[in-house]
Amino acid sequence: MLNVKRRLLLACYVVADLCVVALAFGVVYAVTTGVTSASDVRSLLATRVQLSDVAHALLFAFAWHLCFRTQGLYRSHRIGWLIAEAWAVTRATALGTLVFGSLSLFLSVSFLSRSFLLLFFGLALAGTLLLRTAVRFFLGKVRQRGRNLRHLVIVGCGPRALFLGAEIRKRSDLGYHLLGYIDDIPPTGPSTSDGETHLGSLEAVEEILASLPADEIIIALPVRSQYRTIARIIAAAEDRGLMVRIPTSLFELRLSKATVDHLDDLPMITLQPPMSSSDILVVKRLLDIVVSFTALVLLSPLFLVIAALIRLDSRGSVLFFQERVGQGMKRFRIVKFRTMVPEAEARMKELEASNEVAGAAFKMKNDPRVTRLGRVLRKLSLDELPQFWNVLKGDMSLVGPRPLPVRDFLRFEKRTQRRRFSVKPGLTCIWQVNGRHEIGFDEWMDLDLEYIDNWSLGLDLEIILKTLPAVLRGTGAN
Repeated sequence: MLNVKRRLLLACYVVADLCVVALAFGVVYAVTTGVTSASDVRSLLATRVQLSDVAHALLFAFAWHLCFRTQGLYRSHRIGWLIAEAWAVTRATALGTLVFGSLSLFLSVSFLSRSFLLLFFGLALAGTLLLRTAVRFFLGKVRQRGRNLRHLVIVGCGPRALFLGAEIRKRSDLGYHLLGYIDDIPPTGPSTSDGETHLGSLEAVEEILASLPADEIIIALPVRSQYRTIARIIAAAEDRGLMVRIPTSLFELRLSKATVDHLDDLPMITLQPPMSSSDILVVKRLLDIVVSFTALVLLSPLFLVIAALIRLDSRGSVLFFQERVGQGMKRFRIVKFRTMVPEAEARMKELEASNEVAGAAFKMKNDPRVTRLGRVLRKLSLDELPQFWNVLKGDMSLVGPRPLPVRDFLRFEKRTQRRRFSVKPGLTCIWQVNGRHEIGFDEWMDLDLEYIDNWSLGLDLEIILKTLPAVLRGTGAN
């Protein structure tokens, strides 16, 4: 829920910035074209808007958004200097104004001039700075009242860690709830307060993080002597999609994107998971909602037909529910059309020896538990269609690593494969369009990690377009 609120807040920033630039454009246009009376305003509003004008406006809005995004203005600035954000806004506004002027040359916009662009730049900059300062002030007051908090764990109990804890307790406007410290020694010293929580040792860091509702981790360990421990903590955080912050000391990164923020005068390195562009994730979620809702409505007649056929083919319920492992290794109930006999789960142990694939998964081409109709449903992947409900609920996405049963999850041997749980599972992924069940388990996991490391909305669209032909061909279906 917290990540959803954070993405919503950053999406609101996008809308607000575009509203400010639209207002700045309108005011400057009115000033430079001599709109001084109410009748002039009515005449301006009565002007017929052509389709080309709308296209030009959308093009400029998209370019303006990209300018702000390239300056890092659509990520969390909970920790960070206001002056650093102001400088980023200034750069983005200047870049956007230059793009605006350049586009006007190609689009032959007659009313643009140097004075128009200068006034536009000044008003857009002032409006955006005022907006973001006001939002910072408002959010600070909200957090001081115990709202919009992020749960924080500090790894380390040395002087630097205790200083960070003390600073965070003083700065209630940052909105952090310090859950406690993880280290081999409990926190002691003049910087600590009464009731300081020692969560456990470094050896048990994975288990501790799995048991806590943590949103962020600050690692305050000496890098040289604790290099392997820090690497293990970062890996555990990546597996759960947690944000990691490291004070001052540089660390060699594999995948997470690093940015530098400040807690007062102390520089902080922030490591964010690969799929952490909040504004694009909002678009991905909106796409999930629209497509899944539409699919559930349009496919409802087909659902009724399949349900009737299942009833006629074998005894038992129409739908099958099973616990699966999703994002952050959290478990949820997946829904499918039943393709096996009712006692299939109970018979799993007797078939373990017949597993036909290496690795954690269980696959068997001629599984005796599958019904006659079930083989057809599986061949065409029709049994997966009810999972649009899981997508609509938010447990899954349209595209992402397939959710694994708990049995498979508990048999994972390679730590790197657990990184697939840092994102939402999906209805389809690269594995689905590259042979499906003909692919070995390790290659399947590698394809999932390839998707995570190279994710974009374009890649999602490409996978969706390739999935339907693969399903219709029944390539590699079990």
